Amino acid sequence: MIVCTGKDKEFDLYKDKVKDRKVNFHIKDIFNDHWDDYKVKFAHRKRRPIIDKVVNKFLICKTFLLGYSVYKCNSCNHEKIVPNTCKTRFCSSCGNKYNENRAISIFSKLFNWRHRHVVFTIPEDLRGFFRNDRSLLNLLFKASSITIKCWFKEKYKKFNLTPAFISVLHTYGRPLNFNPHIHIILLDGGISKTEFKNIDFFSYPSFRKRFMKVILDLLEENIGKDNFRKLKNDLYRRYPKGFYVYAPKSKFKSVKGLLSYVCRYLSRPVMAESRILDYDGLYVTFWYQRHKDDLIIIEKLHAYEFIQRLIMHIPEPNFKYIRFYGAYNNSTKIYIDVAKLMNDEKIKFKKSLNSWRRKILINFHIDPLICPNCHEEMVYYKSYYT
Repeated sequence: MIVCTGKDKEFDLYKDKVKDRKVNFHIKDIFNDHWDDYKVKFAHRKRRPIIDKVVNKFLICKTFLLGYSVYKCNSCNHEKIVPNTCKTRFCSSCGNKYNENRAISIFSKLFNWRHRHVVFTIPEDLRGFFRNDRSLLNLLFKASSITIKCWFKEKYKKFNLTPAFISVLHTYGRPLNFNPHIHIILLDGGISKTEFKNIDFFSYPSFRKRFMKVILDLLEENIGKDNFRKLKNDLYRRYPKGFYVYAPKSKFKSVKGLLSYVCRYLSRPVMAESRILDYDGLYVTFWYQRHKDDLIIIEKLHAYEFIQRLIMHIPEPNFKYIRFYGAYNNSTKIYIDVAKLMNDEKIKFKKSLNSWRRKILINFHIDPLICPNCHEEMVYYKSYYT
């Protein structure tokens, strides 16, 4: 592995490419070149079954190996065959579509009021537990939600306020490492049975200490005292102010900007392909902006290491990376009328824009279902599945 920053001579070779943001190299090509060899070389490593299933589908995305649909022109009988996609979150194309659908789903829930971005993180000492047992990721959702709900209950007990927030799990950091943390879109307010109350202050120290206590207690309960108590006590000594929680007032001009930031990598691969600066068939060079000082970092990894960093973030089947709490949960009854950010008609329109046909029309200005012979609209005829 080679790492360089703006202070190194190697950085000058790539600094212009960092600004381009063009996709010159594709993750799929790297996997096509090395996936079979990677499996042989690292056969001794225990690999979750879902990884092979997802990667194998990803590699044959948009090919006839996944089946296809046929569209037919009723005027001249011209047929258009469209191969099926893999529909996995690991795929850049399919993940992007899924990501947009989930963002629309979140938009349909949001109230038309200020929100803030809250991040709950854990120290590096704990990350291995979550990587080895993916079911423990549920505890991050549970601990962060308990933290917010308890704060509301204590601070606004006489008002009996219900918070409204949406939690999103990310399992990675910018250098592609395993770093599970929770992003939350939190309403700057609370809802009672009779009114909406504006809130512009949230206590960071309270969030930090409570989150640390709750997550450590939950982990100890699941892992066992004998295996966890020593580490738990050590973390209390090292983090007297609690685990890091970031929750300032929103720096985004709109809720849409905040939502786009939180959801942008929800369903796509761990990194955007535009961050790949070079791929020579054996080594992959990519960049990221370091969080602590915003410095641009360039890394060069062997393709095997690059693949390993990506596949460890493939989620388990049916695992929900987005969860709704408080007034945003369907089970919560709200007796007052709170204006939504988006009405039903606009939601329906946005969903229609994310269809296969509309996306091609918007991006390439070509309607794929217009017959090239008679210019009539082709209709769905039949499908084949493998």
